[in-house]
Amino acid sequence: MNETVEKLIAIVKEDSNKALGCTEPVAIAYCANTASSYVDRSKIKKIKAVLSNNIYKNAKSVKIPNTGSYGIEIALAVGSLVEKSDEAFMVFSKVDEDLVREAQELIEKGIVESEYIKESPDIYVNVTIETDRDTVEAILINSHTYIEKVTLNGEVVYQGTYKKEDVKSNFDIKDLSFKKLREIIEETDPDKFKFTLYGIEVNMEAANAGLKGAGSNLGKTLNELKNKGILSNNFISIARIMTAAAADMRMAGENAPIVTSGGSGNQGIGVILPIAIVAEKEKVSDERLAKALFFAHAINRYVKEYAGKLSGMCGCAIGAAIGATAGITWLIGGNDEQIAGACSNIYSNLTGMICDGAKGSCSMKLASSAEESIISAYLAINGVISEENVGILGGSIEETIKNIGKLSREAFGKIDDLILEIIEER
Repeated sequence: MNETVEKLIAIVKEDSNKALGCTEPVAIAYCANTASSYVDRSKIKKIKAVLSNNIYKNAKSVKIPNTGSYGIEIALAVGSLVEKSDEAFMVFSKVDEDLVREAQELIEKGIVESEYIKESPDIYVNVTIETDRDTVEAILINSHTYIEKVTLNGEVVYQGTYKKEDVKSNFDIKDLSFKKLREIIEETDPDKFKFTLYGIEVNMEAANAGLKGAGSNLGKTLNELKNKGILSNNFISIARIMTAAAADMRMAGENAPIVTSGGSGNQGIGVILPIAIVAEKEKVSDERLAKALFFAHAINRYVKEYAGKLSGMCGCAIGAAIGATAGITWLIGGNDEQIAGACSNIYSNLTGMICDGAKGSCSMKLASSAEESIISAYLAINGVISEENVGILGGSIEETIKNIGKLSREAFGKIDDLILEIIEER
């Protein structure tokens, strides 16, 4: 296995983890959890978080697992009180009723605070905890689980060792074309990609639980509409229903882990479940399914390198749906033109879907994106491909994604400011 494949696999594995709860409050809680491990948790006098605007936006209104509550303050408080977690994405797994009671007492005392700053990386969490004797500060940056530094009473007690050049060894996924990524998928031993299959098991379990009802009940209700004959009873409707049901569970803060894509649980649902459902319908082998999933995860990461890990655009639409439709098109025998065309179909359709924060209704956006990822793939296979060099579409899929990146970073940053203004007015 050559170095490019090794680095690509490392990147996808880094992005694909089992996580409990929305990953933005997870990042907040994990940062607080790390900070509090250096002080006496029973003597906490103040907890304050300074967050990037996108972390703030996505954590403000989403339910926190095992708490029955939602928001930044409860994430901060339980993260500070729960025992040290060695699994960052599972920091909420050991939260119980007694701990929630303690956390609520801290919040009621008015000692848990948060604010956001506009000028920061997409992912940025700075947590300061004061006790009767100590002050500790922890900084999480660029990744939902990477602690850059911990300072105790003004002295650096932990310094992260992550260096972009060390991890990638000068490898940049943006240097690969979609064609090259497809060639890597086809030429590599399928055993190297079998780890992706685990995501089906985990995310499907959450979806099946969601069919019983959770959060917005979108998945359950869509399923009832299918059973009444209002929705079609086919694999495309099933994909819409199952992605909605899994998102219902996750966004309602239920105790249902999700395997992520690009560090996002909803994007993990949107990448994995549509491909798995198409694979079942088309009766493809596990080896081919694993390759399709890996291709999809890699494409989702490719988009993020341009658009950012968090932005004012819905990542389920501009990232996960692109990964899913590319994976599905390849899975059902599509060539390079059709793979790129399916992605262009998505961008012709869903570009402009805003991210107005993580919350229960995200399941609606995710369900729409998942369904369109399948339809776009079959349209491309059957000759329907959006015209190049029209609107935001460039002369190639790579050029189109560059355009999406410009929109995301230069235009939707302003939309983010307005969304936060609206949220703060409530």
